[in-house]
Amino acid sequence: MADSAATEERVTVSQVLDRIPVGRFHRRLLAICGAAWAFDGMEVIVISFTLPVLIGAWELSGVTAGLLGSASLMGMIAGNWLWGWYADRYGRKDAFQWTVLTYSLFAGLTALAVGFYSGFALRFLTGVGLGGALAVDTSYLSEHLPTDRRGRYLVYLDAFWPLGNVLAVVLAWAFLSAIPSGGTVALPLVGEVASWRLLFASSAFPALLVFVIRSQLEETPYYLATHGDVEGANEQIRAIAEENDEEFTPITAESVETGESAGYSRLFESDLREQTTMIAIAWFAVNFGYYGVFIWLPDTVGAAGVVGDVQLAGVRVESIYLYFLLIGLVQFPGYFSAAYLVEKIGRKPTLGSYLALSGVCTFIFAASMPGVSLFGAGLSGFWPFFVGLLAASFFTLGTWGAIYAYTPELFPTEARGTGNGFAGGVGKIGAVVGPILAGALVEVGYLAALAPCGHLLAKLR
Repeated sequence: MADSAATEERVTVSQVLDRIPVGRFHRRLLAICGAAWAFDGMEVIVISFTLPVLIGAWELSGVTAGLLGSASLMGMIAGNWLWGWYADRYGRKDAFQWTVLTYSLFAGLTALAVGFYSGFALRFLTGVGLGGALAVDTSYLSEHLPTDRRGRYLVYLDAFWPLGNVLAVVLAWAFLSAIPSGGTVALPLVGEVASWRLLFASSAFPALLVFVIRSQLEETPYYLATHGDVEGANEQIRAIAEENDEEFTPITAESVETGESAGYSRLFESDLREQTTMIAIAWFAVNFGYYGVFIWLPDTVGAAGVVGDVQLAGVRVESIYLYFLLIGLVQFPGYFSAAYLVEKIGRKPTLGSYLALSGVCTFIFAASMPGVSLFGAGLSGFWPFFVGLLAASFFTLGTWGAIYAYTPELFPTEARGTGNGFAGGVGKIGAVVGPILAGALVEVGYLAALAPCGHLLAKLR
């Protein structure tokens, strides 16, 4: 009877956080984590706009351009695996701030690249920080959320990604299109500077977010409790409850299992092996499809023959920037629909359905490219291309939201950062292969380049 009573008195971190409804603390945390997420999206996509410029400036072939476009994605593989493990060993907050500083610093230093090799190295190091931030950000946010709102809030987190894409579009337009001096800017004491260098230099400003992380965030209660700091975990839970005007309930030492953080071997033990393999394959598919299409999207839209100039409030704007704004805007309902469905019908059905639909839509806009008559004249021209492209963006980004909501829940606390990092790292292998394969196949034709991306997405439902 004594053992039974002791068991009933145990209060876990999960139980306590589930008693604190979503409130001011969670919204503030989402804003900070979301800002880091948006800057991730900005840093990843900015290469899409500079790549056409660098192809001419550095005389890059299709394959070397694909390698340069994939350099940050290669770095993200190492970043996912390294920083996910680091977060489980040394803490989520510490890893969070270092990853943001890493990607900001090396993104800015890319402005100093003088050719393919230096550009590749700097983009690779940028990716090390980017991959780590993605793995750590989701772990950090998920470990502060009540179970019944975790999936929705993780999709909300991923909805910050198109904000970063839109920011990249604005910066690219400002530095690569709006500058009237033929792509260079005269700076005091420096002289003429290529505008693409200024674009990369401007992308270092997310480093300021490190000061916010250091001053506004604390370590997660899960991590503190798992590593034996019950007092620290209770202090953090108390702060969350007070900010949300809720009653504080402490966890008990008896509910805490302490010990070393798990290594990668933990992911392949009998109780985790199946979900580790399944989610890694899903990550590979969505990365392969997304990056295989979006890294080359400015070039693809240009090849579709739908790019021109328009006047907005008397300002000349290349329509490719408007296309990217539309692509970014349509991603928001993609995320929010996924946020609703992950709780309405479940994480796995939502993920599978959106994977399949994003693959089908990618194939449709690929089949409508000029010179392709796969399904006859009825599936060619502007509208099939335009609608297929927007639909692919809608479902692909909804897929991202679903997979980020699903992944952290597959792993226990001691392996959550490692599991997130491993799955994301496998995914980034697909992200590397996608743009390189598309760059190699584009000389055959755009259908040949884009169809593998759509096919893999659709097949992995």
